[in-house]
Amino acid sequence: MSDNQSGSSRRRFLQGTGVAAVSAGLAGCSGNGGSDTETDSGGSTPTDDQTPTENQQDESDIPRGGIFNLGMGTAPDTLNALASSSAYASIIYGQTYESGAAIDPVNFEMHPNVFTDWDYEVLDETGETDQPNTELYINVRDDELTWNDGTEFTMDDVLFTYNYYMDQVPGGYAASINPIVSIEEHDGDWDLVMTLNQPNSTFAYDQFGLPILPRHRWEDVDDYNTYAPQDTDFGGPVGLGPGVVTRYEPDTAVEVSYTDREGEYTLSNLSWREDVPGIIPGGPFVDAIRYRVYSSESALHQALFNGDIDSLYSSIRTSRIEDAQEDENLELIDGFDTGYGHYSFNLRRTPLDDQAFRQVLGFAFDDVYWNQQLSRGYEQEGDFVMPPGYTAVRPETGTDQELLTGPSTQAFAFRQSSPSVPNVEAIRSFLADGDIITGEGGTYAGQEYPGSLTGVTSTQSEQVHDYSFGPVESEVLVNADEEPDQEIRVNGQTITEINGSPLTMLLSPASESPQTAQMVEDWLGSLRQIGIPVDREVVSFNTRVTRAYGSEDFDMFSMGWVNLSPFATNTLYSLFHSDNADDHSVVETEGDDSNTDTLYNNAMGYGVGENSGADDLINSARTTLDPEERNDLSREAVERIYLDFPTMVVSYGVQKWPVNTSEWGGVIGNIPGPGSTYLGTQFLQVYQQE
Repeated sequence: MSDNQSGSSRRRFLQGTGVAAVSAGLAGCSGNGGSDTETDSGGSTPTDDQTPTENQQDESDIPRGGIFNLGMGTAPDTLNALASSSAYASIIYGQTYESGAAIDPVNFEMHPNVFTDWDYEVLDETGETDQPNTELYINVRDDELTWNDGTEFTMDDVLFTYNYYMDQVPGGYAASINPIVSIEEHDGDWDLVMTLNQPNSTFAYDQFGLPILPRHRWEDVDDYNTYAPQDTDFGGPVGLGPGVVTRYEPDTAVEVSYTDREGEYTLSNLSWREDVPGIIPGGPFVDAIRYRVYSSESALHQALFNGDIDSLYSSIRTSRIEDAQEDENLELIDGFDTGYGHYSFNLRRTPLDDQAFRQVLGFAFDDVYWNQQLSRGYEQEGDFVMPPGYTAVRPETGTDQELLTGPSTQAFAFRQSSPSVPNVEAIRSFLADGDIITGEGGTYAGQEYPGSLTGVTSTQSEQVHDYSFGPVESEVLVNADEEPDQEIRVNGQTITEINGSPLTMLLSPASESPQTAQMVEDWLGSLRQIGIPVDREVVSFNTRVTRAYGSEDFDMFSMGWVNLSPFATNTLYSLFHSDNADDHSVVETEGDDSNTDTLYNNAMGYGVGENSGADDLINSARTTLDPEERNDLSREAVERIYLDFPTMVVSYGVQKWPVNTSEWGGVIGNIPGPGSTYLGTQFLQVYQQE
């Protein structure tokens, strides 16, 4: 399978596995706090050695056979790649699909896969976006590729795939599909020509990263949401990948077999794989991958230490790292996280529609308590929506400020009067005095800020509402253990009067992520001390996904993104562009498609209506073909999002992926998401020790 379809190019929602949760897709979503997949956190791991694991094994010497057991704490939701919202599903069906191009996990370069080569031309004429159309010229591999059900692959499958995507526009792929105007056979030296409505310097990642579908299985599917591959006569997805789903009992176990595949799998032998450090070509070397599903994180980790599974999805829970280090059968594989943990806000609601109020939410978050105490040093302090490993698109690049610690990354650091005690008076004064951090240097809530790194400023230049403080009236504050002496007023009213209830934070049960639950309670306690009426609501992961991304029925929620794009543009568009948000400012009428149940990634409504936004910078970054200019614009967009504060980046997780290396070899470390984003790479090269 291509590395893209190991979960390295799509966003999928994922439940957290500990302090930092990760999910699949080079951008996606997870559960407990902090991943174009959602998770609780994402960032780079500060490993001493930042070069990939070197594998000296020759393909001909590697033993073949065995079943590698991978545990996970959440069941997959479906095997339909177009309808799934789960990272846990994508690591399964990803074994059955391939894409036109593949990204390697070491150099972040795009390589031939189902497509053998490509080129582009920017045309003179202007398309519907007022940008010049761009033609992509493609050659398709014709060396007897077969679908995993034994059917012969043809170029017609590629034509069908892209036309089907353009007709159906599944939400998880919309960012890559929407720019495509057409695809047809080329009348010259190329096989196909794809026309985009604008230039896109990352087309090999965006448009060529979509899973290719078999026409003979999908052409009669009128609505992609209704297709259930697990219920067909084949029993699973049909694709060009190495695996076949031979068992699908999502609450207990799923198995992907490589030996039951019909037709030879050859894409792991492509010559470029030999040139990537640490990659072993020629796999897979095992007979099957068995995914074991456990009812809780505790049961999952216990299975690891009992030897019932060989590894687990993502990264080990922080509290069990020392146990793993002492286990003679386990090795912790270091890697870089590919996303971040976040608390995100619904900008459609008062006073969350005000950048200044959202910035105050950051002032109340005790990042020292989170990163040094609860996370025990296995989290890095959060700031920007691009993790530290993706330095090319971080605002510090080209400046004299240090990564993660420069003063311009501390604009919303915890304002404290003493350790772990919020500076209530300074924070109240920030709001009451009409302050707002726009990117201009100054002193805000008692802390100096030197100004933005890129020179960008926020969308708002002044507060949206008038703030004052008066007697405590809201029940949640009257009964609060913090005993606040004043309550905030927004334009003369309490938040409870305006919204009919206090602000509510959605989060997972404490049993699933105890550190996150404890941190949220600490944060809400600080907000209550300030006089902000706020409460929490514990809901399941799936409910949280539906509430946040489907109906946008929330004030604040805790999750995370992983598998973000190292090129930034794809991620920024998908997560923060108004195209990917429901516009709840539109009056709802029957048939109004502005409010849908589609799981749009921009749940915050950032950039919609009067809300802040970075659409202009994101659009420019996406359409430039000059890589340096693209990165410059991306850095500006990243910093504007930071200043606008639609989401609070809580942390970047340190990846420690446990593997039973007494029985298994071949895994590669010091890459992004070694146990999540690039599990497809690991599955292709893991082998049983003799």
